[in-house]
Parts: sequence; C-alpha cells; structure tokens
Amino acid sequence: MKLRLNTVAAAILATSLVGSYAYAGDPLRPQRNMSSKKQPPKPTVEDQIQSLRQEFQGQIDSLKTDLATKDQQLKQAQQSAQDAQAAAAKAEADATAQQQATTDNAAAVSTLKAR
Repeated sequence: MKLRLNTVAAAILATSLVGSYAYAGDPLRPQRNMSSKKQPPKPTVEDQIQSLRQEFQGQIDSLKTDLATKDQQLKQAQQSAQDAQAAAAKAEADATAQQQATTDNAAAVSTLKAR
C-alpha cells in the first residue's frame, strides 16, 4: 500500500513538473508578444500627481485671471459711480445757482416795478 501511494505521488509530481516546464516554455527562446504594437508604459503615481498638479495650477491661474478682470471691472464701475455722483452734485449746484439767480432777478424786477 505504501509503495502504491509513493508511486502515485511520484507520478503526480512528474506530471506537474512536465506541465510546468511546458507552460514556462523555452527560457532561451524569447516569447513572441501577442500584439505587435508596443504598449506605452502606464503612468506612475508621481506622473499622475504631477499631471493633476499642472491641471489644478491651470485652473488656479484661470481663476486668478478671472478675479483680476472682475476686480478691474468693479473699480471701473466704482469710478463711473463716483463720476456720476460728482456730475449730479455739480448739476444740483448749478440748478441751485440758477434758482438763486432767478429769485434775485425776480426780486430786482419787483423792486423796479415798485418804484
């Protein structure tokens, strides 16, 4: 019984060795690649991080540019508002001066008529 078990074990071992040798192929003969095109290497984690960093930096630069443009537009709007307020104040002063002149003229006319 023991001899039979050893024989079966030796047979299984021999079969698995032959199978693994057949699977491995000839180590001296280079194996052919199934595809004729060479696959580009996958990017490393460092490459992926660098790519994301560049993408984010581009987005940050774009946002900075947009913010600078909006700041400039805001300053222009504030300057326009100040100019409009100054023009309104001048117009009000001119209207007040014109009103005073009209009142003075009306008083002068009344004084002349009364004499």
